[in-house]
Amino acid sequence: MSVYMLNMGIVFIWSWFAKMYGREDHRLPTGYRPNAILTVVPLASLIIVAGLRYKVGTDYHTYMLLYELAGKYNNIWEIFGFGTDKSSTDPGFTALLWILNQVSADPALMFAVVAAITYIYIVKTLYVYGRPFELSMFLFIGMFHYYASFNGIRQYMAAAILFWAVRYLIDGKLVRYMTVVLICSLFHSSALIMIPVYFIVRRKAWSPVLWCLMLLFLAGTFLYQKFLSVFLVVLENSQYGHYEEWLMKNTNGMNAIKIIVLLLPLVLAFCFREQLRKRWPEVDYIVNLCLIGFLFGILATKDVIFARFNIYFGLYQLILVPYFVRIFEPKSNALLYVLILICYFLYSFMLMPFDSSVLPYRTIFER
Repeated sequence: MSVYMLNMGIVFIWSWFAKMYGREDHRLPTGYRPNAILTVVPLASLIIVAGLRYKVGTDYHTYMLLYELAGKYNNIWEIFGFGTDKSSTDPGFTALLWILNQVSADPALMFAVVAAITYIYIVKTLYVYGRPFELSMFLFIGMFHYYASFNGIRQYMAAAILFWAVRYLIDGKLVRYMTVVLICSLFHSSALIMIPVYFIVRRKAWSPVLWCLMLLFLAGTFLYQKFLSVFLVVLENSQYGHYEEWLMKNTNGMNAIKIIVLLLPLVLAFCFREQLRKRWPEVDYIVNLCLIGFLFGILATKDVIFARFNIYFGLYQLILVPYFVRIFEPKSNALLYVLILICYFLYSFMLMPFDSSVLPYRTIFER
């Protein structure tokens, strides 16, 4: 755990330095540009801790096997179905693993490269939209997104790229955004969910469409068994059909504390929606994305598998929450800043022993 604490300290302190030695830039939504050179230090810390881990994370052995299987393709074209009757599931990710296999058969290379891609895109996004920058970076760890990204690494990589592509969603650049979605779907097909999401979130927060969506998700939660029978029909012919039996028998739902963590920023966003809009009118799109994440969290109280969809939406809290320390008078902002640091530190500290199998931490040098 000491490694994680050291990592959190490096990320927060050096991100704070990056902010302090930054400059005003009104071309950015935040009006401020952190120091790009100093930003490299917290980014490197994130990549090193995640990239050098060994047997850390629930899915670690699964991805080791995927890496081995990817190396057995004769050429990259087979992965996409050329010259064979069968193509790979999520061919983009398999192709990436095949290329890495040409460099080394050691799966440690995969974890390092995927970590680098994932965190570069997340930090690039927070560099543009996160202010205070160091608070956004801290929350990436404090909200447990960082530790959760040790599992489902291909989905988190797709989510990170889509997180970066939020600029296209905000600017209404449909073709560019859809192009990114389609590319990400090659790495994890669930990324296709962001196609309808684009049209849902590009409106004012708390609009009738979003209230109707909330009612739909709540109905799906309370009438879960009927909803499940419909969902299984959709799932049956997909690559996730093998989850059918597991869904029918599993009763493990998302932790109630996680639901509260998803809900609290939305309560504040609703109460202070006008103050937020004065700071940044397009914040409504971010609020809507966070709201959809919360709705998937509600559904995940019935079965934790639905929390997988929240991977695409939880990252937007890293943009939304820091805005709350800028909308009140200075003393209140400072107090809220400290409270956020304390609460999310305790939250991550509480989850770490039993969530995502991130303890004990080992490196590839301990093999």
